Amino acid sequence: MDQHSTQQRLQKTMTDTLLHPHTALQRNRLLWLLWLLWALLPTGVWAAQAAGETAQATTMTAPVKRLQAFLKKTKTLEADFVQRIENAESGVPTESSGHIATAKPGRFRWDYRTPAPQTLVSDGQSIWFYEPDLAQVTVGKATRLDNTPAVLLSSDVPLHTLFTWETTEDPQLQLPAVRLFPRTKGTVQEILLVLHPERDELLKLITHDSLGHISHFTFQGMRINRALAAEHFQFKIPPQVDIIEDTVHPSESP
Repeated sequence: MDQHSTQQRLQKTMTDTLLHPHTALQRNRLLWLLWLLWALLPTGVWAAQAAGETAQATTMTAPVKRLQAFLKKTKTLEADFVQRIENAESGVPTESSGHIATAKPGRFRWDYRTPAPQTLVSDGQSIWFYEPDLAQVTVGKATRLDNTPAVLLSSDVPLHTLFTWETTEDPQLQLPAVRLFPRTKGTVQEILLVLHPERDELLKLITHDSLGHISHFTFQGMRINRALAAEHFQFKIPPQVDIIEDTVHPSESP
């Protein structure tokens, strides 16, 4: 199998992970990391903070405070991205690229351009995943995002309710970084984020998952809090495509 085919297969598997988590448990569940970016969406209701969580909230370091402020003020976001995945099974990295846009409440659009065009859209109620090369659209409920690591970028949920953290330095950029560790066990085990030192801009996001994969996102041309039309987060199903209804209940997600 050539590298292009491998990239297409992995990209497809990642999207299956979002819409079919039980299938993904038997494969690469990498699209969970994308939820970290889409979480500029409102999510479900979480339990009250434990005493230990509150204690850590009072000991935030400067990088953590800056991250919290960035998440709180971000209402919309647009950026070009490059995603590189270190595959624990093959040892061969794969790369894809595209454009992301998010807007509160509950809306996102994720357009992959390479290696294969694919579009993932949510209007806050439904999710559509369109694969032009297969003439296929998979439709699911946006509530699938509830109670997942997606809440990372939600300004409505303080970091300390869902994560513990430590500060470090990114060895490549030589900038302060924050490592987050989900309090609830799941696919994502660790998240590293690096902000621009002078602007409100996310430069890098890295996740480590339970299968040993490492996913690197880098961003360019990030713009926050610009007006985005509601139509950008709607999807009109093209004619003559297969429609797959995703019926797995969100509570069945890992």
